[in-house]
Amino acid sequence: MTGAEITRLALMGVVFLLWAVSMFSTLFLLRARAEKRTGRVFSGPIVFLKEIGHWLRAPEDKLRRRNLGVLTLALVVMTATGAFLGGR
Repeated sequence: MTGAEITRLALMGVVFLLWAVSMFSTLFLLRARAEKRTGRVFSGPIVFLKEIGHWLRAPEDKLRRRNLGVLTLALVVMTATGAFLGGR
């Protein structure tokens, strides 16, 4: 494994870690909002889908949506370039 491959793999690991933190914090936020709205700890899939819809439209979540989208796109691009350009 060359130095460039190690660097690319390490960078992908960092981006994935940031993506995972962002995704889990978003999921925990949605669950907390659903619990606050319904008063139940386990609200069910319909309430969760409603919370996703609210999250996608809410202006206060714009930065969180953008960050998650950028990190997701970065992971897709890094994976695709590794598969098509750097693969053996």
